[in-house]
Amino acid sequence: MKQLLLFIFLNLSGGFYANLQAADLIHLDQSVFGDLNNTEFESFNEGYGELTSREYELFTSEDENFSIGIWEAKRGEEVIDTPFPYNEFMYVLFGQMVVKNSDGQTIIINPGEGFVAPKNWMGSFTITEDLAIIYAIDGLKQTKNDGPIDLVKINDARVSAYDLGDFEPYHPEYSNLLAKGITLFSNQDESFQVGIWESTSGSIPADAEYFHGYHEFMYPLSGSVKLSHINGQVSVTSPGEGVFIPSNWEGEFAVPEGVLKIWITYTETGITNKLIK
Repeated sequence: MKQLLLFIFLNLSGGFYANLQAADLIHLDQSVFGDLNNTEFESFNEGYGELTSREYELFTSEDENFSIGIWEAKRGEEVIDTPFPYNEFMYVLFGQMVVKNSDGQTIIINPGEGFVAPKNWMGSFTITEDLAIIYAIDGLKQTKNDGPIDLVKINDARVSAYDLGDFEPYHPEYSNLLAKGITLFSNQDESFQVGIWESTSGSIPADAEYFHGYHEFMYPLSGSVKLSHINGQVSVTSPGEGVFIPSNWEGEFAVPEGVLKIWITYTETGITNKLIK
């Protein structure tokens, strides 16, 4: 959707990269929206149509192939008449977007809903109401997919009839959690995945190395997650907020009262495959 990002992300100075300190979590909270509101809107046209937008980048991976952030735009339209260059997850925070596939199928995306536009997809995006989205892009340099290139819609799991399966012990060798979930999108080598996960209360201790080898963004829809670093830092993320956990963060992952969340994971080139999910 934002062809400009191919150039911005690879030329940032002072951006957020994967060589963070082990204790560093990146929070999507009111301070981020405050910083975004202090950013001026600018007009861009990268060949798909002119849009007036602004953004706040949360993180770009060290391999410069993945990025995640917040993007806000005024009403407008982009026509993707050449193959989409990467996989992009978009989740609407406010506003409305109408997405039309190349075959004419139209999908209306409201707050609490989202989709993945896969690499090589073609169609159009029409912003019918001023819009803010969470975005996550896989393939700024390269990525491959299996199967069709249809858009994958993600409904609000709080009201949609997703079949998440039955609660089952979640890695019982070191966790007391019961969990269920579904993967909604995965690229070919599973280095980029998007899904929904629900669990009962419980925790995974620091010595389980839960996050080693991959980055994860969590966006609770109900309930909360509590992250306690081995150095004593504690963070709680609730609905309406998100948290990005960099690869090799060390600490305890806890669910105080159960959680339903959207998750996005990315494994960088040259990093050991993720242990979980």
